[in-house]
Amino acid sequence: MVKVTLDLKPGDLVRIFGPATLRVSSGTASILGADLREGESFVIGEYRCYVVKGVSHSSVEVELEGGARVELASPEEEPYDEWVEVADSILSTCPAPCTVIVLGATDSGKTSFSALLANRGILRGLKVAIIDADVGQADIGPPGFVGLAYPKGWVSWLRFLEPEMLRFIGSIEPSPLVGRIIAACLELQARAVGDGAQLVVVDSDGWVEGWAAIEYKVDMIRALKSNYIVVIGDDSLAGYVAKIFPGRVYKLVKPMVQATRSVEDRRRLRQENYRRFIEGGLVEVDLRATPVYGACVSGQRAGGKVVEIVEKTLGGEVVETVTEYPGGICVYVKDQDQVLQQALKELQRRLQGLEIMVIPISTAKMILSALRDEKGFDCPALLVELDVESGKAKFKTKCKGPFKAVLASRVRLSEDY
Repeated sequence: MVKVTLDLKPGDLVRIFGPATLRVSSGTASILGADLREGESFVIGEYRCYVVKGVSHSSVEVELEGGARVELASPEEEPYDEWVEVADSILSTCPAPCTVIVLGATDSGKTSFSALLANRGILRGLKVAIIDADVGQADIGPPGFVGLAYPKGWVSWLRFLEPEMLRFIGSIEPSPLVGRIIAACLELQARAVGDGAQLVVVDSDGWVEGWAAIEYKVDMIRALKSNYIVVIGDDSLAGYVAKIFPGRVYKLVKPMVQATRSVEDRRRLRQENYRRFIEGGLVEVDLRATPVYGACVSGQRAGGKVVEIVEKTLGGEVVETVTEYPGGICVYVKDQDQVLQQALKELQRRLQGLEIMVIPISTAKMILSALRDEKGFDCPALLVELDVESGKAKFKTKCKGPFKAVLASRVRLSEDY
């Protein structure tokens, strides 16, 4: 660990790359919209980079860990004052409860501005809620979830917040399940407003290119009835959105210097968040007594002619069980090989008009899931064992239950998440 002391004059800008912890020993310094006074501290996480600005003559002690560093910054590189001005402008004109959605490509600074806006709201004494809608690189919850948090102090990184509520989406890409994401955001927004939140900040994902992405973001803005939209680092996107929502869009430039994250870095962050929320004990759930969403194991046990055809075509020794749902059947098999692939084509021919889902038992494990508890919280969980005959499943999770629903996905994780 390296310790340095920064002596700042009013207007001085210094850039700090984390992991680092800073403490103001005298005067006032501003970081991420938070005005820190004597004795206050602020943590900068790994892969984060923030600017510290001297508000008055101040002395700031900084502890640097790992590859953290400090460097001088200039107003030309850092749009810090502009970001603060926009945040203050929004807060001075937006009626409570106010909802603001932040848009932009990956690594544009969406999460940083979301935290900055939250901090400016906290500075005004507002009750702030943050909705993390980035299912691919989620911070408030693990990837595949939309999370809601109420900051209890300055926000330095959404990852440091404790979730008030999580909603399971079941995908780490937004495109397959945009309706589910919007519905989750609406539910969490209503929860926040019901709990008295005066400012709701929605941090969105970085999918902003292409017609489907634009439609998704526009639909989200409309559904949430966002009072303001902040677009960072994308003039084309800002111009398009401003035509649909005139007078409600703020366009911001992104910082010229940022902490970079490689593909491997992002993978490690996802691993860490999965481990943070899932690593725990084992719980067993009776799937026949508990509603299951997102998996055809919850269907009714099939019988009669359909089962005869399935077993005759695929082989009775291969088929574990067959369930049915409106318009289709789900066939659990011991394994899936080339011979079975040929038999499936024949099964499709014999059961024309029915959708057929075939699931090898060997793949029905290490599935990202959620266990909804009695308070409606979607507890992150990992399916590690499934017995389709008994209808029992074992999940790794930090939660204890009882659970009123099981939510499954098609996301499989490795042993190390």
